[in-house]
Amino acid sequence: MSFIDQISKASARRQSEYFGVGQYLVRINDFKEGANRSGRAFVVLECTVLDSDDLDANPRGSERSWLLMQDMETTPKNVRAMLCAVLGISDSGLTTDMIGKALTPDESTGKSALADLKVFVHAKNIKTRRGTDFTLLNFSTVNQEADSLEDVQF
Repeated sequence: MSFIDQISKASARRQSEYFGVGQYLVRINDFKEGANRSGRAFVVLECTVLDSDDLDANPRGSERSWLLMQDMETTPKNVRAMLCAVLGISDSGLTTDMIGKALTPDESTGKSALADLKVFVHAKNIKTRRGTDFTLLNFSTVNQEADSLEDVQF
């Protein structure tokens, strides 16, 4: 097979970026577990930007990801906080079954039960104990009819 044929039959590499500082209205594409090349387990929330407060840096239709390594001490509580926020429920209301449904691919679509859910993301920089910058994401549920940040009400 020629190189041209190989390119023709290949699927394009996914070109997503991590969330930068700002406010976003996004649609969740998927929420799933995986592992990097060295076998380190992660969880990733993949999203499509519907609107942002900086459309030059984060244009509509661009993809943004939130990736957390599962071996980090803070990952379980950060994922739990995200799930509570996007589902609009209290911490005590989040069940093991709900967590399982969010992370288990649907048999017919192969995607998380969170897929197609619209959410608000507020990303801000904080300093870690080591003095390095870290982008902290806060999530909120939104009206599912929202198409712009102007439609998002708190």
